[in-house]
Amino acid sequence: MKCLGIAVLLCFVTGYTQAADVTPRPANLPENNAAPTGEELELVTGPIAARLREQYRGRLAGLFIERDQRRIVVRLTGDRPVAPETHRVRGGELQVVFQPNAQHTVGELNQVIASSAEKIAEALPTAHARYVDERTGEVVIAVAPDPVPEGKRTALAGALGVPVRIVVEDPVVPQPATRK
Repeated sequence: MKCLGIAVLLCFVTGYTQAADVTPRPANLPENNAAPTGEELELVTGPIAARLREQYRGRLAGLFIERDQRRIVVRLTGDRPVAPETHRVRGGELQVVFQPNAQHTVGELNQVIASSAEKIAEALPTAHARYVDERTGEVVIAVAPDPVPEGKRTALAGALGVPVRIVVEDPVVPQPATRK
């Protein structure tokens, strides 16, 4: 019985040590010591990003990965600073840096998009896409190629009460699938 208790204790201690020292590796990544890049980096950062989104959900203004600098940038509302984090990932370190003083949370900007469909359609009849740019804190509205005077962007930003960027691009039209 005493041996069983010691064995169980060793399992817990070993599991805790491994969890504290090693970032779990997604199952579909090859086992080597090279630093993750591209898609691999996104797979490794997924759990970290999910935790950050949950932890700062009330202040989160944006979250994005800067692959070349191996860091996650977290934009937050409010002036309360947050200390940077360093995570050990396969092949190196990943930094998490926080930028306070953003104007609006991602949730607030998404709410503006959802509640302002009529205003957007009235100001920009060729608008075909809307999203939040988490890097800049802007509501981005894509419009079909057509001259858009700067005054429309300024007026729409005033009507919505948030920063607005208009991008001109052709709308994507889904094509029916063809059978081969």
